[in-house]
Amino acid sequence: MKVHNIYTKTVGLLLMTMAVLFSGCDADTEIDQTVEQILAAQPTIETIAPATADILTKITISGSYLNFAESAYIGDTECQITQRINGETLEIEVAANAVTGKVRIVTSAGKEAESPNDITITYPTPTVNSTFPASAAVNENITIEGSNLESITRITFGNMEGTIQFQEAQAIVVSVPNNENSPVPVTYYYNSTSGEIGVQLNTSFTIVIPSPEVAQWPEVMARDYEVTLTGANMNLITGISVGGATVTLNTATETSVSFNVPSTVNTGFQDIVISYGTSGEVTQEDVAYINGQFESYIEFDAYGADAVTISSSADPLATGQLNGDVPQPPFPGDNYYSLSMSTPTGSTIGRLRLHSETNNDSWSTILDSGNFGDNPVLHFWINTENTEPFFKIYLGGTSSANRRQLGGSDINTGNEWKLYAVRLNDFIPGLTSVGSTFEFRLNTGSGASTLPVKLNMDWFIVTDSVLSELGAIDVTDLFDPAG
Repeated sequence: MKVHNIYTKTVGLLLMTMAVLFSGCDADTEIDQTVEQILAAQPTIETIAPATADILTKITISGSYLNFAESAYIGDTECQITQRINGETLEIEVAANAVTGKVRIVTSAGKEAESPNDITITYPTPTVNSTFPASAAVNENITIEGSNLESITRITFGNMEGTIQFQEAQAIVVSVPNNENSPVPVTYYYNSTSGEIGVQLNTSFTIVIPSPEVAQWPEVMARDYEVTLTGANMNLITGISVGGATVTLNTATETSVSFNVPSTVNTGFQDIVISYGTSGEVTQEDVAYINGQFESYIEFDAYGADAVTISSSADPLATGQLNGDVPQPPFPGDNYYSLSMSTPTGSTIGRLRLHSETNNDSWSTILDSGNFGDNPVLHFWINTENTEPFFKIYLGGTSSANRRQLGGSDINTGNEWKLYAVRLNDFIPGLTSVGSTFEFRLNTGSGASTLPVKLNMDWFIVTDSVLSELGAIDVTDLFDPAG
């Protein structure tokens, strides 16, 4: 049972007893003390037994009003109250780092009592039987075996303390700190009646500073989004820069760090440089960065092939799947959508409804005044494999007045991935709201002679500018203005 619970139950029983006594008294009966007066009674310490005690052993305190003790100390070191036997007897455990001094208790009402004499604290001498290694990496755990190891108060690696992860009489586990000044002496310390004593475990211990290992680098970073890097030894990172600008870490643990890219970094491909140790560096080159408003809507790492609806009546031979015969686009992710169309027709074969497929509901505000600096730009990756499909964008409705079309040689990307950009402001003249419709329709064209017609797509996003620094091509004026 926890000490706090014992104390709570003791006080509770006292209050219940007093309540019974009060209720059984006649109305004219006078109560000598209130509950507050009892709890505020001045405790006393008369004797301590034994007068000499090892660390981590129990001692008994005798006196008065000791059942209200909330905390106990030997000198300035707090010790655990292990048992409130009664109002005259209290048991505490000598803390591992306690030193000779007077015993003191403090009640819940703030009343203090101090022993008339010091208690002498003795310390079993620790003995190490195991061999300490010559080297280890930062964060590595080292097990030390022996006897009386509970007396060890700290272990240093040069001028830095290791973290004690586990400790008992026969074993202690300590993790290696990040000390770059190795080789360094390793020393354990324990208290004695004459003061702190240090014993060297190794006179020249080498600390290996491992390189932080990033499990996955970001493929795209954006101004308003936090970047998180996960991996191993991430707590050894001493600094990160993006595009030459030093970042401020938001969080840092052994397995991850997070940060925001400084606003001074320009849109474009930027290097991420991780610094560790005195001169170690890990670099990831050419990570795409967008310094502006950015919203991602469809990225086929998050959506399956069923995000595109295929009309079997328009083209019974059409097939759609994640990934096809071309490599991945340069960024981001590992999946794209691949559509193969085999019937010449002007009817819709594939339909991607942005408004029903995306989990990002901000699509409906894209054309709102002031949003995206009044310059929203749609971007998407496209690879037509040297064919000439038709790609139609519908905004604000599904009539021909709300449609713009790109096809023929204007859409032929050869056999390459190209990042197309479409300025949406005035894309449909007079349209000021997306309303309930934002979708893309795909077909071969009724006069198609080369079959099958291929269309690979990915990463439908909107930003506040054409991402020319990332290779985006503005194709707005190539769309058929007649719909």
